Amino acid sequence: MIDKLAPWGDSIFSVMTSKAREYGALNLAQGFPDFPTDPELIQQVNQAMQTGYNQYAPANGAMDLLLAIRNLIAGEYGVSLDEMSEITVVPGATYGIYATMQALIHAGDEVIYIEPGYDSYAPSIFMAGGRPVPFPCYPPEFTMDWDRLESLITPATRMIIFNNPNNPTGKVWSVAELERLGGIAEKHNLLVLSDEVYEFIRFTDDPHTPAYTIPALKERVITLSSFGKTLHVTGWKMGYVVAPAHYTALIRKVNQFLVFCSNHPVQIGIARYLHQRNLRSEVSGMYALKLELLRQSIEASRFDALRCDGTYFLLLDYHRITDEGSAAFADRLVREHGIATIPVSAFYSGGYEPHLLRICFAKEDNTLIKAGQLLCTI
Repeated sequence: MIDKLAPWGDSIFSVMTSKAREYGALNLAQGFPDFPTDPELIQQVNQAMQTGYNQYAPANGAMDLLLAIRNLIAGEYGVSLDEMSEITVVPGATYGIYATMQALIHAGDEVIYIEPGYDSYAPSIFMAGGRPVPFPCYPPEFTMDWDRLESLITPATRMIIFNNPNNPTGKVWSVAELERLGGIAEKHNLLVLSDEVYEFIRFTDDPHTPAYTIPALKERVITLSSFGKTLHVTGWKMGYVVAPAHYTALIRKVNQFLVFCSNHPVQIGIARYLHQRNLRSEVSGMYALKLELLRQSIEASRFDALRCDGTYFLLLDYHRITDEGSAAFADRLVREHGIATIPVSAFYSGGYEPHLLRICFAKEDNTLIKAGQLLCTI
């Protein structure tokens, strides 16, 4: 039997979470909240179940949620989208990545993806018959080298993938950077996939800028977002894809034969919950406090926290502790010190070693305080 995905093993997130269970360690590795979901959101989903939304939803998304997403985007970004042809509800952003690759990438197409980045990008490209082309950015600033990026573009290049705000670095792309990317995509007639699942978790004064608000990107960008991240319900696997109508139609074809539709009562519950909520201030405000608490908790440690402008992840430089590789050090931390982290080397291909760890601060305050206490003993 041939393993199509032989180059890829178990996800580092699954591996480290399994080790956390094995050693009874505090799990700051996998990116999920350990605090309760808003009871009002649970109530809205329960009510949707009790009132009959338990059969197939429309394939492209329940109309209530499509309208809620349209209104959310209009309210946050001043952009008017057509819910019938430019928005598609999908069972999670990872699914949206896969469906987009299957719809738009063909055998032999090259797709450039920016590292460090989500480990789903490369296998999704590969399974669509494309060739993944990594473009690494390096700590501590993870600055884009635009000339080097453009040097990777060949006649076979079809798409560029980027993540904003970025997991694991916490980097937020500026408008100038988005415009520069748009200029390159326009010049070489490339598609762009913009992974914006952390759009409501950012700590800069300026609001998030979706890629589809950049004129040069508007007609060539596919944008992903995630209610799992925004509403702290990662297990519900609910997200959406925004794309120009002609690309949306192709993505919807794949969706039709892959899953057909997303969870109906969850869609209805989320749609009702979104009414009159200010997600930007609620979500970013809460996580800003958690980030500050975590930073204060590790001030006395030998770890150095890198800058974090978005997401609920923080990178730790451990050069004052050891020169071990990040995978080996993360393994030792979970076994000997009872705390699970993610080695940032896992977000790079080609063996690059950044000597950084990623920790998740989507946790209860007492969890973050305990994590700080543990890290200060290392």
